[in-house]
Amino acid sequence: MRDILRQNNADLLREIELLRERLETAASAIPAEVKPCHEWIISFCAQLQATARQNLEDLNLGKDSILPYILSNTQVLTLHVRLFNQRLVGPVLRTRESDRLCLKMLRWIHSTHTLTQRIPMALSDGDFASWPQLNWPTIYFMPPSAQYRLLYLPLFFHEFGHLLYACHEPEMDELVKALQKVIAQFLEPSAQRDDRHAQSEAKRISVIVETWYEWAHELFCDAVGFQMGGLAYAYAFSMYFRALMRDQYHIRPEELERRDHPVTWLRIRLLADRARRMGFGADANVLEDTWNKIAATMGVVEDYYGFYIDDLLPSIQQTIDDMIVEAAPRAFEAHEVSAAELLRLDSTSRPTSPVQLLNQAWRKFLDDEGEYTAWEKNAIEVLINDKDLI
Repeated sequence: MRDILRQNNADLLREIELLRERLETAASAIPAEVKPCHEWIISFCAQLQATARQNLEDLNLGKDSILPYILSNTQVLTLHVRLFNQRLVGPVLRTRESDRLCLKMLRWIHSTHTLTQRIPMALSDGDFASWPQLNWPTIYFMPPSAQYRLLYLPLFFHEFGHLLYACHEPEMDELVKALQKVIAQFLEPSAQRDDRHAQSEAKRISVIVETWYEWAHELFCDAVGFQMGGLAYAYAFSMYFRALMRDQYHIRPEELERRDHPVTWLRIRLLADRARRMGFGADANVLEDTWNKIAATMGVVEDYYGFYIDDLLPSIQQTIDDMIVEAAPRAFEAHEVSAAELLRLDSTSRPTSPVQLLNQAWRKFLDDEGEYTAWEKNAIEVLINDKDLI
């Protein structure tokens, strides 16, 4: 057993040392926005190396009684190295100059909240997602084709919402649990029965209530997206999902059980309701009408099989509102989203914030699609090079 553990730890030590050498060699090419993440990873490499060396020193003591302890340490070290490789190293080593647009945007987003200002971050390729861990750097994922454009940058606000949830997890979980109780009470039959049908119904309600733990998390992140980005987030979210397959509009009841994300059509309904409550009624109607037309063309009928009913909307939105108050993301300012203010801006106007620029981008795209590409190219240069803006 001692020889087995020695082999594993010696191999892990070599692997970490080679990885650290590669990271240090790449240091000069790392953008400023990713340097905190790069430095964190090198520091963590040193911790992993120290653990491997300690395991080897403990093995040299020749005490059979501590072999189970060393085995446990070796297993934890192995898991850390695997996770380290899977999540952190790749995003840093893949960094390229063309990442600057996304990286500057992400760094600005982190800077807007006191709890996230010092959390390192990096960008990786993939569908929109994030890996928020309070004691590790946050990794954001974005499709390569979207990384060089403005239109889908607002979707980062949703992913940032996951980090805010992690920062306030105990308080958030309490709010979600309170919502789950409301849902359970609302769905509970008025007449109590003690038969097979009642048992089946109780199980169904339990599954719905459990599913809402994840759904509330995602709907909170959508609300963060709108709170920070305004209509730019709503239009980006709608455009990204609306032309995908039928499962964005309708999912079979058995597939809804314990599903991580609500049906996208439902998320659009709640986003539109939030937009309408904040004074953007016309845009809310456009969002809903667009999805209604696509659904009608596909012959899809809206049905959530009891996982959502309209009578629950006030309780759901109140919970999300309370979560927003608890997390306190930066809220858009009126001039950043005002249609009248955006229309006054021209190609030479300097936006007051990234949020205003993203809303200007969507207004330009929707109103003058033919001229949008040239406008976007110039706007991206402004965003990247204006040190006061971002």
